[in-house]
Parts: sequence; C-alpha cells; structure tokens
Amino acid sequence: MIKFFRHIRQKLLRQNKIGSYLKYAIGEIFLVVLGILIALSINNWNEANKNAKREHAFLTNLQQDLRSDSLRLTKIKEQLKTAVSYKRVFESQMKGNATDPDSLNAHFLMQYNLLIDFVPNSTTVDELSNNGLNLISNPSVRRQIVTLYNTYDDLILKLKIGQEKGQSVVNYASQKLENINSPTADEIRDLLEDKFYVNQTYMNFLATQYTAVGQALQQCEETLSMIQKDIAHD
Repeated sequence: MIKFFRHIRQKLLRQNKIGSYLKYAIGEIFLVVLGILIALSINNWNEANKNAKREHAFLTNLQQDLRSDSLRLTKIKEQLKTAVSYKRVFESQMKGNATDPDSLNAHFLMQYNLLIDFVPNSTTVDELSNNGLNLISNPSVRRQIVTLYNTYDDLILKLKIGQEKGQSVVNYASQKLENINSPTADEIRDLLEDKFYVNQTYMNFLATQYTAVGQALQQCEETLSMIQKDIAHD
C-alpha cells in the first residue's frame, strides 16, 4: 500500500503536476489521520468494553459481600436488642419500679455477656480500591460505597468501645460478688445502691452500639439496592 502511494506521488512529480501533487498529499495525510482516529476509537471502545466487564464483575462480587454483611449485621442487631432489654430491667429497678429479684439475677450478666465483633467482607472493595474507584462509572454508587465502609469503620470502633466499657463494669462487679456467674439477690441489691455501678449501668453504650448497628445495616441495604439497580441497567 505504501509503495502504491509512493508510485502515485512520483508519477505526479514527473508529470510536473504540482497542484495535483499537493492535493493528493493533503488527501493522503487526511487518510492517515483518519486511520489513526479510527484505530484510536476502536482501541478506546475495546478498553471501555473491558472496563465495563470488570466493573460488572466487581459489583457482582461486592453484591455478594454485602448480602453476607447484611446477615451478620441483622444477627448483631438482634443480640444487642436483647442485651438492651436486659439492661432496661436494671434501669427500671434503679428508677424505683419493683422488679422480681429472680429476674434481676437472671438478667444480670445477660446485659454484659456479649462477644460481638463485626468484620466486613472487604476483599472485593479492597481489590476495587487498588484498581481505582473510578472503575465504577456511576458516581452515586461510588459515593455510596465509600460512605458504607466509613460507616463500617465507625461501627467497629463503637463495638470495641462498648465491649471495653461492658468489661470494665463486669470487672468492677466481680469485686463485689462472691460468684459473678450466680449473684445473690442481696448482692444485686447492694450493687444497685453502688453509685459507680449505677452510673455505669445508666451509660448508654449498649444503646449506642444498637443504634450504630442499625445505621450500618440500613446503609448496607441501601448500597446493596443501588448496586442491584446499577447491574440491572447494564
């Protein structure tokens, strides 16, 4: 092809057709530029198509991760809801409401005996971060993902603080009880007159954790819903 074009140029020069030669040269340049643009367009289309497939794969995997997170958060929320209800029994007693002593004994450790942690499924989002969040073409979905994992970080911190506070109360109570696993009614009554224990019981760390879990669960489900809609539109 190059030899063909060179032959035409040389022929025009031999015939001293400078005007025709210039027109032909311009046309040849135009064809070369057009070919480059077409090649670039094809390359860009291939790259965009490849990125679209990668985006779909990431979102599909992230969707599975968030489903698992949602189940775990739902379970944690139920555990904390139960613990809060046990705590309310003690709060009611401290406010002067009569409470069955056996109920106080039964619910004593239930408000503290929680080993709750939350480890989100971050494999996909970590991989996504390494490849650049801009791979997600929908800016709303990108923002939602970032917001969700910031919410997760806040939840993990609050769960950790809550566990530490709960453990400090148990440690304090263990100094006042003969057997912390089965306190007597008199020991419970004495604890409910202890200012430090009472103030610690009034602290809302359980409610704070419960609220944080609820917010994280809502954020997770909203993000999951957005990703499902985004995948459906592909």
